[in-house]
Amino acid sequence: MLINTEASLALYCSCCGKIKLHDISRFSLKNSVGRKLLCDCGQYMATINGIRHDQCLLDVACLTCETNHIVCVDLQDIWKGKVEKIYCSVSKLELGVSGNRQAIEEAVAKQELEFDSITREIDNDDYIEKPQVMIEVLNKISDIAETGGVCCSCGGHFIEADVKPDHVELICMQCDGRRLISAKTEADVLTVKSLVSIEISPGHLFSHQR
Repeated sequence: MLINTEASLALYCSCCGKIKLHDISRFSLKNSVGRKLLCDCGQYMATINGIRHDQCLLDVACLTCETNHIVCVDLQDIWKGKVEKIYCSVSKLELGVSGNRQAIEEAVAKQELEFDSITREIDNDDYIEKPQVMIEVLNKISDIAETGGVCCSCGGHFIEADVKPDHVELICMQCDGRRLISAKTEADVLTVKSLVSIEISPGHLFSHQR
């Protein structure tokens, strides 16, 4: 029987906004005391400490709280193929993912495609202030749209999303009604995640900001 001896951590960099994959070996875990995990850009991401052969403590930097969180990662579930997201305990914003490397690579590739599509949509002189916040806001808007929940009170259902550095502007192509969805902070993520539908008013610009 083939035994999986590798686990992986994918963490978001608070400096460049990219995702970095780190491998953890079952056999080297007991020696992972104070091992620092760095992004390719050189930014500190986390410190890992093995506490048992199947568990580790992750001291991970949080870009929203501007402090560190201690997360216990159960590697037994990972070696069984389970993928778990790592969240900020305060804002519930995603800090990373632990799990099987192949599954994480597929998830990371998907998010990188999403981010690339976002950056292509904005002007060259602009930049996304909080990439992870923007991705989570866009994902939720997409989820609502898939259920038919993004519409205009004029009856129009053809809605275009214009991505800006710190917000998403939803535009009704029938009446030109507009609605702004803020994507600046973790509070904006919580706000948009609480929505079950998004309605635009004809000929009005409605700002959904905090």
